[in-house]
Amino acid sequence: MEDGLSTHQEPEGVAENNVRKSSAVSEEQQLKFIINGGIVKECELSEAFWAELTVDKWKLVLRMPTFEETLSGYLREGDEDVTQGIKVNVYGKGGREFEMTLKKWVKYRTSFFVLNRGWFTFCDQHGLKVNDLVAIRIFRHGITNKMVGA
Repeated sequence: MEDGLSTHQEPEGVAENNVRKSSAVSEEQQLKFIINGGIVKECELSEAFWAELTVDKWKLVLRMPTFEETLSGYLREGDEDVTQGIKVNVYGKGGREFEMTLKKWVKYRTSFFVLNRGWFTFCDQHGLKVNDLVAIRIFRHGITNKMVGA
């Protein structure tokens, strides 16, 4: 030990378990902010959808069908066309809003959703990097009725 720093290495699997625990605590804090902030319309909040970050910080790819099932309960028929893109606000830690676009892409008979136009800034502001996991919840804003992610 030099300069008060320990070089202790944790047994295999312990570090990964600690990351999961840290993510669960962070998710719980985010959920408390959303609920207590009064921005959730009628407390209709989706289950968390987990996504792993890739090297492309310009967009977050949300795989189907899991995300589509989650999203379908929050889309307004006729008003919102995800193939054209929907403006959404995403709340980060501390409640800061980031405006982004949620869009459904179809390539080679494969469909997926992307969250972009603001995703890079979100990653940069939160220090997110490749292989980090993010949990996204979808809900309608209590005042604007706009679709929101957190």
